[in-house]
Amino acid sequence: MRVKFGRAFEIYQRDFRPEYADEMRLRENVIISLDLAKRDEHLARLIEAGFWDVIVFDEAHRLGRSETGEQTERYALAHKLRDRTHSLLLLTATPHQGKTRRFAALLELVRPDLLPEIRTLEMNPEVVGDIIIRNRKTRVTDAEGTLIFRGHDTLRHMVIPSPEMRTADKALRRYLSEGYRASADAQDRMIGRAIGFVMTTYRKLASSSVAAIERALERRLERLRDFDAASALAIPSDDQLEGDDNLAEAGPIGEVGAFFADEASEVQAVLKLIRVARQSDAKLQTFLNDVVSPLLTQGQNLLVFTEYRATQSYLAEAIANACPGVQVAAINGSMPLDEKMRNVRAFNRREAQIMVSTEAGGEGLNLQDACHIMVNYDLPWNPARLVQRIGRLYRYGQTRRVQVINLQSDDGFDNSAIILLLDRVSTIAQDMASVAGEMKDALAAEVLGELMSYIDMESILERATSMKMDQTEEEIAEAIREAQKARAAEDDILQFASAQQTRVSGGFDFRHIVSFVKGMAPIAGYNVRAEMHGGKTLELELAEEDIGRWPEFGRRSIVRLTADHTRATSDPSLIPMDFEAGFVRDLSELANDRLLFDGLYAEAETRTDNDEEDDVVAVHQIRWQGLSGELLEEELIALSGKKDGAAELAHDEFADLLLRRLDSVPASMASDEDRLIAKAFAPTVESIVTRSAEADRMPSSVFMAAGLKRRRRRTLSE
Repeated sequence: MRVKFGRAFEIYQRDFRPEYADEMRLRENVIISLDLAKRDEHLARLIEAGFWDVIVFDEAHRLGRSETGEQTERYALAHKLRDRTHSLLLLTATPHQGKTRRFAALLELVRPDLLPEIRTLEMNPEVVGDIIIRNRKTRVTDAEGTLIFRGHDTLRHMVIPSPEMRTADKALRRYLSEGYRASADAQDRMIGRAIGFVMTTYRKLASSSVAAIERALERRLERLRDFDAASALAIPSDDQLEGDDNLAEAGPIGEVGAFFADEASEVQAVLKLIRVARQSDAKLQTFLNDVVSPLLTQGQNLLVFTEYRATQSYLAEAIANACPGVQVAAINGSMPLDEKMRNVRAFNRREAQIMVSTEAGGEGLNLQDACHIMVNYDLPWNPARLVQRIGRLYRYGQTRRVQVINLQSDDGFDNSAIILLLDRVSTIAQDMASVAGEMKDALAAEVLGELMSYIDMESILERATSMKMDQTEEEIAEAIREAQKARAAEDDILQFASAQQTRVSGGFDFRHIVSFVKGMAPIAGYNVRAEMHGGKTLELELAEEDIGRWPEFGRRSIVRLTADHTRATSDPSLIPMDFEAGFVRDLSELANDRLLFDGLYAEAETRTDNDEEDDVVAVHQIRWQGLSGELLEEELIALSGKKDGAAELAHDEFADLLLRRLDSVPASMASDEDRLIAKAFAPTVESIVTRSAEADRMPSSVFMAAGLKRRRRRTLSE
């Protein structure tokens, strides 16, 4: 929010810890975690704090009701806060997820006034056009119309396990099978569930690394030795486990004693074989020798993902031993936000060459500034997490084609099943995108991500307690078929979502603010010394009496302002060029000085290849108020016309006009004819306002804010 919008936010329970609602009312901009906000005591403070201008839910698909219609705590939170704002905004890349009822519940949150239409969504899918703004990566362009996202490449490094690893895997499977049998035979249902849960957790850890399963089994031995029969049995909820990257250390449950007879000796035997296998870990050696070393030699930065902290520590130690002098940064769930952000900055500034992250870095972080190569050391059971990981690099601001490297090790049943799924889904995505021409790579990446989000691979593997591939292969095939159906159903509905509204900027970009500052600086008495960074940065020389006037400049007389906020974040000598900067605000106030400019009229010269007469542009300001009289928003409408009528000026055309030289004309010199033409636009303005009015808002005032005459200059064209 600071970098993109220049707004300072405070994080609830980190930057401040309010005890009373009054303390919340003092805060203008607040960020709070979803699962903290849903708790009764915190929700009460949010509600009692009064009315909020805007409430935004990120990853809003987490709010949905269950398919049976029951409200989750997260949904109840959004429902209660909905009445505390005029502007509720839900952000999500996966609104539907193949679950129409959950999707409809999200629509109801945003537009309860459309409840009848939403409840007949399948018959009236066009209603989503009034609710959803959809912006797809495959269609996002820069100011020049060039596609920004062009897909990514996925490379595979197959790992052949050592004989020692295969022996250890067989022993581990025998132990897991004994555990699953004990789970099925347990007379106490809760104990049976707990044992099965532990076995599944060990399979996940074994899929990650030999170090993760080794540490987990060591902790299991400690529990068996120190078992206290009075300890309470506890199975964590899904919310508690979501994003938990420390299962190898903490363990998934309390204490239940031995799962079956002589369990301790079997765990010891498995541990002995795992420790032998660790000495010749083919996966780690492939990672270091075939991936890390060559890429570091090329001067590349690497983002490495793993699910668990035990694996993260294993990799960081191995890199330090194999590559002396290479700086390694880390992100995991044990770190406070400040420490995570310090490590992110070090990586983006190339102070650290390698970032090793658990799933704690899988969402919300920008790691693309100095890196375009990602390595998945392990493949998560939830394939949607792979898409989230890729999103740390394959995002806005990435200037290179992203390379994704998967270490795929055929060292057990679970990894083999995940590899099978990825291969089949990737083939389908490539086939579906083959007709898309130059956009096929980006479309394939998009289809792959969507299909992955529909497949609950974790549930398939959890059910596969026999660990037999033939049965699991059938389930994977069925899951892919259902995912394709779900994606088709989503497309049928979301095709009606608005794409036009995504151009809310109306064609305005960094060039307009640069043009404004460059044009106003000489009028204000400041010299523009240079333009840099493709025209995005201006170097100005201040007058002596203005040195120290603006805090953002300090005591400098030569200052640099930039419209490139990413560059400003990494270079403290650059000042962001936006209306949060005091200097730019002062220029804006100067531009509004009626005495300086003597009126609100201007002339601009444009080119044409015919003898059309000059036309007049009139800019009208509309103020909208709510039913209780409060000001909701202000809007500008530009009309263009001649004596015979007017029409609304296209946003892009108006934006282009403002980039041309505008000569201020005193109001006294504006011709009577031009004034009459501008006044004749009134009926057109009235029709636009009437069309835009809604049940809960009405115009409080409409007036002409500025007039502009376009002088046509003939040019020869061939």
